[in-house]
Amino acid sequence: MSMGLPSHHPQDELLLGYASGELREIKSLLVATHLAYCPTCRARVAVFEAQCGAWFDEMPATPADGHLDALLGQLHGQLDVAQPALPALVVPPAPVPVSGNPVPEPLRSWLGGPVEEFAWNDVAPGVWLSTWSREAGGSSVCLLRMGPGAPVPAHHHTATEILLVLQGGFADEYGQFGLGDTIEYTPDSDHHATGDPGGDDCICLFLLDGEITFLD
Repeated sequence: MSMGLPSHHPQDELLLGYASGELREIKSLLVATHLAYCPTCRARVAVFEAQCGAWFDEMPATPADGHLDALLGQLHGQLDVAQPALPALVVPPAPVPVSGNPVPEPLRSWLGGPVEEFAWNDVAPGVWLSTWSREAGGSSVCLLRMGPGAPVPAHHHTATEILLVLQGGFADEYGQFGLGDTIEYTPDSDHHATGDPGGDDCICLFLLDGEITFLD
């Protein structure tokens, strides 16, 4: 898997929530960690932050249905126009190696130690979840680890699932994903994944807003 820049990004609603301070703690952790990998999203967040003050000044005390969608539509038009170079909002610190790959802040502080020293629970052959986990604001987060070529059993989402790749890569029915990529799966969708064959295990930050049901 290439060590280039991410090609899969959080949705603009997440970036806007992060820029405005409205996004809850666990999702903010995931977005901020993605920003450490992704200059494209740092620039988008900078544009969102520059607009937020004016937006909230104009927003009624009780926003009408569709108000946020209208604001996003207005901003998308601005983002489609060439923007000047913007400074990075998150500068990755010196990395903690995970089999040669960095874990940037703020996730590094949340983890509290090197990932290779973590304990893991078996999910399926070659697939593990970390015993490290956190819950807040209706979301939970832990680490998902897939051995090379190991399949995660097919499962059904009852709520949103988001993955952020921290090491290696994986493929599923929606595409191929590598370092720094963020992938969101919507409620009432089915999904399976397979770690990239060869090389390191794939390790992802694994966020859930609800339960998953295994189909196999």
